[in-house]
Amino acid sequence: MHLVFQGVGDLAIATNLTRSEKKLSFAIIVDALELSMAKMNHDSGRRVTLADVAKAAGLSRAATSYALRNDPNAAPKTRARVQAIAKEIGYRPDPVLSKLMLRLHEGGIRASGSRIAFLNVGESVDYIQRTSALMDFFGSAQARANEHGYDTEEFWLHEPGRSSQRLAQILEARGIQGLLVGSTGHPNSCLEFPWDRFAAVTVGYSVMKPRLHRVVTHHYENALQAIGKMRDQGYRKLGLLVDPVLEPTMKQLHLAALLTQQQGWSATECLPVCSGVEGFTKWIQAHQPDVILNGTDLSRAQLTKFGLPESLSLVSLVADDGEAVGMGVRLGYQKLGRIAMNVLADLLLHDELGVPEDSRIVMVDGEWFDSTFEA
Repeated sequence: MHLVFQGVGDLAIATNLTRSEKKLSFAIIVDALELSMAKMNHDSGRRVTLADVAKAAGLSRAATSYALRNDPNAAPKTRARVQAIAKEIGYRPDPVLSKLMLRLHEGGIRASGSRIAFLNVGESVDYIQRTSALMDFFGSAQARANEHGYDTEEFWLHEPGRSSQRLAQILEARGIQGLLVGSTGHPNSCLEFPWDRFAAVTVGYSVMKPRLHRVVTHHYENALQAIGKMRDQGYRKLGLLVDPVLEPTMKQLHLAALLTQQQGWSATECLPVCSGVEGFTKWIQAHQPDVILNGTDLSRAQLTKFGLPESLSLVSLVADDGEAVGMGVRLGYQKLGRIAMNVLADLLLHDELGVPEDSRIVMVDGEWFDSTFEA
């Protein structure tokens, strides 16, 4: 058996091993890597390893690994028990170790870092902090990253005096290969960056060049859900208010959903769309909607200043996750963050760097809420 291990970044194993030799090499590699990772983790002391979980659960490391990965080889009750023990003693999977074990049979293995970059692509350094949806997105992504064993760090793409090439060098120097890319807040944005050296996932539709993997809220389905709820409650003249800047970043999907449904309505029920708050009062007076589908991020109090009658029902199509007043659809950016991190972790695990030939879009349904009904 030929086994070479000189450190986390330099591991090679022969592919022509017997079954028993592979088992032995597996054990040697796991022990060596876990010891190395524990020594490297100076900030939090000794790292809780797979062996610690196995000992606490009274199982072999292989059986414990199956349970932690929800492998069907482990019984559901065993999976639940082992995962509860792992959480209790503070176990976090090591992404470097996971990647190395995945590549074990390929002979040559090179480790990547265990840190993820949150890339702020907004116009200001505090754009994420000023955008509640992005705060929800990155907050949940950070929690999920920690569960995957990754730490996180935020970087601003447009920092004055620093080129995108220089930022890439900084990221690589810190061992970062994975990027979660935020929204620019503008439609059809193009971002110049050396993407070929990184795995990247973005949120929403604002970043269209390059065509990265992305997670999005299902705006079309959310609008259909709101329209259906209102029609079921007896409303017939549904008016749609959109933000002329925000709506294009959502690919005009609220408008698409309404126009699709209007195909089966009478002419008196089909109202034109109101784009922006200028002329909002005149639009209401001219078309007399029964209810307004609000595709803007303006609250009821804000819209009242632009002429929204107190008696007119309002349905939010882009409600924040914490919003509980009125009725509408919460976008679920907390769910988006977790899902985006899952996609990114999988890309890193399989060394899928660069702009993908076939980018994937993961759509996540929003959640309906109605505090008027609940009251």
